[in-house]
Amino acid sequence: MISNDKKNRSGFTLIELLVVIAIIAVLISLLLPAVQSAREAARRAQCINNLKQLGLAAHNYESANGSFPMGDAPGRDIGGGLMRQNWGQMVALSQFLEQGNVFNMINQSIGIYYAQNSTASGIGVASFWCPSDPDIQTRYPGATGDGWDDSPIPMRYSSYAGNGGPHPVRTWDLPAGSSPSTWNKGMFYHVGGRDTGVVQAPVRFQQITDGTSNTFLFLESSYTKSAVNDKKFGGDGYGPKWWTAGGNGDTLVATGFSPNYFKNSWSSASSYARGGDVDSTANSYHPGGICSGFADGSVRFIKDTINSWPAPPASMVKTGTSGYTLKLPYGIYQALSTIAGAEVISASDY
Repeated sequence: MISNDKKNRSGFTLIELLVVIAIIAVLISLLLPAVQSAREAARRAQCINNLKQLGLAAHNYESANGSFPMGDAPGRDIGGGLMRQNWGQMVALSQFLEQGNVFNMINQSIGIYYAQNSTASGIGVASFWCPSDPDIQTRYPGATGDGWDDSPIPMRYSSYAGNGGPHPVRTWDLPAGSSPSTWNKGMFYHVGGRDTGVVQAPVRFQQITDGTSNTFLFLESSYTKSAVNDKKFGGDGYGPKWWTAGGNGDTLVATGFSPNYFKNSWSSASSYARGGDVDSTANSYHPGGICSGFADGSVRFIKDTINSWPAPPASMVKTGTSGYTLKLPYGIYQALSTIAGAEVISASDY
């Protein structure tokens, strides 16, 4: 005989169980965005710290050398002849980021993309990696034919790039009769003439007359976005953003397009400056904008919606080999990338 106690014992019905599961699912769905937001906040904090370290390294370099480092600089080949693309500003700054061992292993009497210097290119520098850049720790293993002597060049990458101004132009691409300073208005750029003899010296503090707090020093430019774009258009999927290279599209970007302007493609406006548009512009995986380091050492978040000039080709068009046509004035974003534009900018503008 079954007792009344056992007859009256209650339990979960199937409907009640499903309701409980649904409530738990709702709570989890509410919790996940908070967790993701907290993780992104931590990643963004690390990114900000990286940019502060880069700013400090740049200041120490300027103090030791009397100027900020050169961007895409001329160098010497094995035979001693003058050539383009020796090594970029990130290599110069590495010695001030506790990477003196990397800097010292480079034979500076020859270009960096020879076999003798290949080890340095394959070493990763964590200060150049934004944690929100998903594939930034990728290491390209190198392949025969990479180097100027056809040697394999292993490579690591950078999430950050120097401010090249609104429209960096290599000295031998200049419109006839133009001075480099007419075009190169940022903190870093190609400073030497290969064949033309036209030279623009690297930037000194005294030249930043717009004020260091109103001038970009470094901007985010995601390696992962460039790698995805590279693969989409037939590349090997490793992409540019070489940490040792100072050229536009590697560790140099321009402000012709507002942050994160290009979402998925190379774009038909690829005549802009040099290199693919995604590569040559500031972008990141932070929601809504990019972190940027200023010449005074501060770091601020720049929104995608910052005031900008009409995007090229409306603002800048390259017509064959005859040079560029500009339509001014600059927007706030472009004004922040010039060192001596005499623009009046307040923090409330961005």
